[in-house]
This record gives sequence, C-alpha cells and structure tokens, in this order.
Amino acid sequence: MKTSEGRLHPFAAVLVSLQIVKGLIVPLIVIFLSKHSRSGSGTPLYFQVGWSLAALVGSIVWGFLSWRRFRYEVSEEQLKVTQGVFVQKKTFIPLERIQSVDVTEGVLHRLFGLVRVEVQTAGGQKPEAVFSALARGDAARLRSMLEPGKASQGQGQGQGQGEPGGVPVRSEPSKLRLTYKLPVGSLFVAALTTGGFGVSVSLLAAAMGKLDELFPDFQVYRYLWNALDAAMIPLFVLGILLVTWMISAIASVLKFANFTITRKENKLLLTRGLLERRQVTVPLRRIQAIRIVEEPLWQLFGYSALYAETVGYGAQKRENAHLFPLLRNREIGEFVKRMTPQFEVPASLKHHALPRRALWCYALPAPLVLALAAAAAGLITSWAYVGLLLCPLVMIWQWWRYRSAGWSREGRMLVLRFRRLAKTTAVIPLSRVQSVSVEIGPLQRRLGLSTLQIAVASGRRGAFFRLAGLPEQEARKLARWYMDRNKR
Repeated sequence: MKTSEGRLHPFAAVLVSLQIVKGLIVPLIVIFLSKHSRSGSGTPLYFQVGWSLAALVGSIVWGFLSWRRFRYEVSEEQLKVTQGVFVQKKTFIPLERIQSVDVTEGVLHRLFGLVRVEVQTAGGQKPEAVFSALARGDAARLRSMLEPGKASQGQGQGQGQGEPGGVPVRSEPSKLRLTYKLPVGSLFVAALTTGGFGVSVSLLAAAMGKLDELFPDFQVYRYLWNALDAAMIPLFVLGILLVTWMISAIASVLKFANFTITRKENKLLLTRGLLERRQVTVPLRRIQAIRIVEEPLWQLFGYSALYAETVGYGAQKRENAHLFPLLRNREIGEFVKRMTPQFEVPASLKHHALPRRALWCYALPAPLVLALAAAAAGLITSWAYVGLLLCPLVMIWQWWRYRSAGWSREGRMLVLRFRRLAKTTAVIPLSRVQSVSVEIGPLQRRLGLSTLQIAVASGRRGAFFRLAGLPEQEARKLARWYMDRNKR
C-alpha cells in the first residue's frame, strides 16, 4: 500500500498567529480606550503594554507549535490528519466519503504562492480537514489523490447508490468540459442590484448598536443628535443607506469577480473572487434542486440568478449556492441543459396559474392584520394610524405575489413558482423530494384551497418550498404523485 506523507508550509504558523492576534485586537483597543477615557483612573500604561506583548509572543509560539504538530498522510484507502498542540487529534477520512476538495487563495496566500485546501465529506456541516497553507504544487498533488468520488466511480456511480434522494446522472465522456464565464457588465449589474443590501443594513445596524456598549463614555448617539438639526436627520439616514448600498456593491464585486463555472464530467467547478480566489467542487449527484431567482429590477431586463440546493456540503457558509450570479432568462434553458442536465425542464411542461379565488388568501390576511394592529396601537399614540396608509401598499404587494405564483408538473419533474420580494422558480425532480405536506387554513378550507410544502435535503435542516393558494384537489394529487414514486 503506497502512502504519501506531508506537512503544511511554514507560513501556516504565521497564519495561525495572525488569527489569534486578530481576535485580540478589539478587546485590547476597548481596554485601552475605556481605561484612559477616565481621568485619574486606569491600569498603568506599561502594565497594559506588557500584557499586549505577552499575548503577541504567546500567539507566535502557539502558531509555531500548531504548524510543527500538523501532519497528514494519504493512502489508497484514507486520509489521515494529525494535529493539536496539547491534545493530539487524529482524523481518519475514507477516500470514498470525500465529496469535495476546495481551494482558496487569500491575499497573503497569493503573495507567497500558497493556497488553503478544505476537505469535506458527505453529510458534513463543515470541512473535516483544513490545510491552511500548502504550496500550489503540493495542493495539486493532494487534490489529485483525494479526487472526490474516485473510489465510488468504479462501483456504479451513475446509479446513485447510497446517495440521499439520488438519481442517475447520465454517463458522460471522460473528456467532457463545458465552461461559462460571468461578463464584466453582468458582474456590475448584479452587484448594483443584488439583494445583499438588506444584509449590509442589518450588519451596520448591529455594529452601530454596539457603539455605546463599547465606548460608553463617548456617548456617540447623543453627540450626533446634538450636532445635527432635525431637518438634517433624514439626509443623514439617506447618506448611511447610500454608503451601505455602496459597501454591498463593492462586496459583491469582490466576491463574484472572475466567476467561472466549469462542468468536468459529473461535477461542477466554481471559481470566483478578486482579492480572495476560491474554487469549490459540486458533484452533480449532490444537487437536490435548482432555484431561479428574479429580483424586481432584474425582471424589467430579463435577468435571473441561479442557485443550487445541495446536500451535505457548504452548509456553514453556502458559498457553493450560486450556480451563476446573473444570466439572461433566454439563456437559462441551454445553461441548465449543459451544466445540470438532470434538472432540464421538458419543453412541453405547462405552467398553471393559481385560481382567482386564491387572491383572497393573499390580499386579505396581511392588510387586515396590519389594520387591526395599527388601530390597537392608535389607542396609545396617534402616530400609529399611519400604519393604515400602508395597507393599500401591502395589498398591491400581495396581489403581485398572487400573480407570480403557479406550478407545473410532468413525469418526474415538478416546478413551483412563488414570490416573497424576488420571484423564485424551484425545479425539483421527484427523486429529490424528501417530504410533501398539505396545509389547509380556515379561509382556505372555505375556498377549497391549500398550501403545499415540498422539502428537499439541503444543508443542516433542508430546504423548503411553499406554494399557497393551490387547489386542494391538485395538492392532494401532488402528494399522491410523491407517495407513488416507487411505483414509477
């Protein structure tokens, strides 16, 4: 039995030390500012500097010991990783269970010609083995020895044996290689119109909420309130939102620059990133469903983003969810046919819209609840009645959701369309469905309607697709369609 042994590049010690120092920076800054913001109190400066130097030396020593104790061995059957400074940890990973070997090049890695390698197995919620710094040549050799699915390819991989919800993946020529690249123009359109703005606002709000806790003596918000006139506050808020939008756009450009997706036999290789280059591997048999997402602005120009719901991979960051950040709607069919042929939608598939009576289930409940809440709050403050003005807007939004919803089914393929803010089309093969549930509320029961929920295996808790307003009879047909899957 041949065995290949190796160790990390010495720069791995520096990376571990920098990670420790990074975690200590904020606490040290808070200690310095809080102690010296009060006159006549606080720990002597030399004592604080001494503790800081001790923490720095300790992080360097820890990084060196972590690098020295890290070893890995690759045999014909398994990957063995040994690590730990005081407590030695040994990890044994059978090669047949390895699903992906992902490569990342951070800014520091690129300066020294190194890469970071992450190994993940089927069902793992995080990488089972992380090689923080390897030379590119060593990483290429390690990746070839750990080729995902190598052990199972000779045992009928195309039959989907042992895969949750597995379906046969058509056998392809060994030299098959198809590539799509994200154009620069599409990159900037996606960055400026993406839904990541809401995430940036949430992060900024959380950070601002911590300012008074970290620096209580500075009284940040009281200073701003006194410095700004009442008329300037809306402009200040607008400026904050503009900055947040710019940060979101820049982050999207850095994340999706040089985005490339390549199909190599029965797996997808996704490469993206400007400052940090990242390459992930997605086996086709691990994809459970395809989501086609149209943001409101994208619908005006016929663009969509494609996502993949995968099982047992990338659950902690979902970095592999993007199949393509922005694609013209007329190109989606050809893209899916080439990259994920098992999710190709038949040309004869007919879309069914929701019945007219389903509009009541969309347009009535939300505005009614909002109106009752505003009326109740109006007993306390007159400003609460402003909420009544939002009811027409909510009704329009709910009508938009109703118009966008629908479903299609033919053979072993199900397509659901629904909207929250963005319009989503979920393409789900019968063999990927984990469960089907039919819910009927009081209003739906009177109208003969129901809510259909489809679950597929994805991430830690799975992915769920809900379609409200479906005729009860049709929902039960879909449930029987799922229950009879073994007879087909």
